[in-house]
Amino acid sequence: MKKFKIIFSTFILLLAMSCEKDSMSIHDKAFVVDTHNDVLLRSLTGRDILKNLPESHSDLPKFRQGGIDLQVFSIWVSPTEFKDAYYARANYIISQLEFLCSRVPDKWSIPHNYQDIIYNEQRGVLSCMIGVEGGHVIENDLNKIDELHKRGMRYLGVTWNNSNEWATSAKDETQAKQSLDFIGLTEFGEKVIQRCNKLGVIVDISHAGEQTVSDILRVTEKPIIASHSSVYDLCPHYRNLKDDQLLAIRENGGVVFVNFYPGYIDSTFENKARNIRQLNSSSLDSISKLYKQDSDSHWYKTNEILAPHLQKVAPGIDDVVKHIDYIVDLIGIDHVGIGGDWDGVEILPSGIEHIGKMPLLTKKLLNRGYSISDLKKILGGNFKRVFKEVNHL
Repeated sequence: MKKFKIIFSTFILLLAMSCEKDSMSIHDKAFVVDTHNDVLLRSLTGRDILKNLPESHSDLPKFRQGGIDLQVFSIWVSPTEFKDAYYARANYIISQLEFLCSRVPDKWSIPHNYQDIIYNEQRGVLSCMIGVEGGHVIENDLNKIDELHKRGMRYLGVTWNNSNEWATSAKDETQAKQSLDFIGLTEFGEKVIQRCNKLGVIVDISHAGEQTVSDILRVTEKPIIASHSSVYDLCPHYRNLKDDQLLAIRENGGVVFVNFYPGYIDSTFENKARNIRQLNSSSLDSISKLYKQDSDSHWYKTNEILAPHLQKVAPGIDDVVKHIDYIVDLIGIDHVGIGGDWDGVEILPSGIEHIGKMPLLTKKLLNRGYSISDLKKILGGNFKRVFKEVNHL
């Protein structure tokens, strides 16, 4: 009996090792894309993201460890801190990415078209795509979309949490609906969508309000994306997408890229986080006296205090898989991908605390029964399809 137990245990161990080897092989061969990363903001504070940073969710070594082939870097401009200088600030952040690419031209490069992506993949170079988060950046000027496109912008998020003068946000449509002057897209907003279609810029509806999303789907002639959103039915947060929105995105041919933020994948997390913030209120008040509340420095210092406590109550990688499963079951394997929100949130789920652990997600999905073809679509193939269709001029 004892001998049988040893043989059985050895078999299970070898099976687990074989599965892990298979998942790593699949991950290495797949074209791996993540559609939302805020690490450029950390770079602007003086941190060198071309080196391994213990506090970051992503940096050059972690991208390589995670097998990432294409990363969309978010160009996010605070709507309060940089009022009246949104466009200038966005260009400044893009210049920072260009500078980083110039330091490691054999490792990072900004793609402008589908051929650039393929060329970078063949050379083992990370495609550093530019995605602008928040339509306030264009300052109500269609020509600024053209200029940002020339610099490499390949998706435009129509809103952030703030509404702008031509589109309303999910936050405002949910929490401040009565105070809004309009809901959805204005006539100028429709022109923004049409200009993006013409230029080959993907329209991103993460953060956009329900009416805004509905209006965009009516106007656009190209597939759209939700670059970092999850499922409302599993976690009822205004940032997540309801079933009718998911079904409409399928009809459009678009893709939903699942956000890993615990508050968007686990409905119990926000209450736990609120309690932790209250317990650390005195320390947080001290930080507020030293740094401007809307500044990146304030956010990073706050995270230094909160992150260790929040990580203890975080959901796990299996919760990410649940959202992927839900989208696949409802609208199909061709309409889901990964948009982790790295370095744009306080913490990430246990088991995938940084982007270097992305192969573990592939292993989880393989164990769930996804085929190699399915995995390749989720990991990057679906993004490739949408990008090629939108960017083909």
